[in-house]
This record gives sequence, structure tokens and C-alpha cells, in this order.
Amino acid sequence: MKKTLIATLIAGLAFSTLAMAEDGKNFAHIQYTFRDTVSDNKADPNRQGVNFTVGRKVLDNLTIDLGEQFRTERLNSDNGVNTTRLEAGATYTYGLVKGIELYTRGGLGYKTTSTEDYTYYSVEPGIKYSLTDALAVRAGYRFRDAFNDSYIEKTNTVRFGAEYAVAKDQAITLGVDRSYGASDFVGYNAGYIVRF
Repeated sequence: MKKTLIATLIAGLAFSTLAMAEDGKNFAHIQYTFRDTVSDNKADPNRQGVNFTVGRKVLDNLTIDLGEQFRTERLNSDNGVNTTRLEAGATYTYGLVKGIELYTRGGLGYKTTSTEDYTYYSVEPGIKYSLTDALAVRAGYRFRDAFNDSYIEKTNTVRFGAEYAVAKDQAITLGVDRSYGASDFVGYNAGYIVRF
């Protein structure tokens, strides 16, 4: 509980710092996610939760972010295990041709559960295609693993997403993830992003 409170305070501080500047280079993204387990492994149950991410475009092609993820793992109808991730990342984008961007995101994170906590890293290359001024789609691949081999964290995830602008500085996001490895699931995501 103490670690979760510290992580929440760090994320709140980052959001407060970003909120001081209103130059359109900042963003806040809240997302609901449901992860449907594919395997029959009872140690890898269905999960649901919320992601909250804040970030800033620090250069034309470099964005940094800080996010917190909360998950409830339903083992049965009466009980569940909570997990929390605090993750910092940086994304480099490269404009290939008009409307098409290649990107790579690297992340460092800290995961806590009721039984363990550890640090991990992730790397995600991908491509984003702007179909119109309002609608963009993306596809990516994320590799994630713990720094310490004692923890089972290694996953390979194929990711597809879309973003639709409902206003100049706001958009709806949808996504589907297919993860293999330590977590074998199909994830469904829906969110809202605000730029300021």
C-alpha cells in the first residue's frame, strides 16, 4: 500500500508540473483496459483496470511520458489480486513519408503486487498512419522483461490501435493487444486523450 501511495504521488507531481505549461506539447491519457486470458492457466486470470499517463513533447521527434497502471486480477467471484505499475518512457518518431511515421518507445518500470515487486524494461517499435486529419491507426510490437531473471515477466505483445480527434486538442483512443509469454491474453483498450 505504501509503495502504491508513493507511486501515485510521483505521478501526481509529474501531472502538476506538466499542467503549468499550456503550449500544446503536453498530454494526459486515461484508458480502461480489459484483458481476456487465452490460456487455461489459473495463475494468469482475466484482468481489468485503468491506465493514466502524462507526457510532454520535448523535441519535434521525441516525447517523454510517465504512467501508472492499476489492475485487478479476478481469481474467482469473491477475491482478486491487485497489481500496480509505474513506468517512465521515451518515444522517438521518424516521418517516413507524409502521413506515415515510424516510432520506437523504450520504457523502464516498477511493478508491485501483494507478493512481489521488481523493475522491468520494455521496447516497442511500430508504425503510425494518419488516414485523415482526424483519424490515425497504428501497429506495434512490444517486448517486456524483468531485469532480474527470478521474476516471470517476459512477454511479446502485438498491438493495434486507433485515435480519432473529437476536437483540436482531444481524441478517443481504441486498441487491441495480443500478448504471448508470461501473460497470454487478448487486451481491449478504450481511452480519452487531452493535449494542452
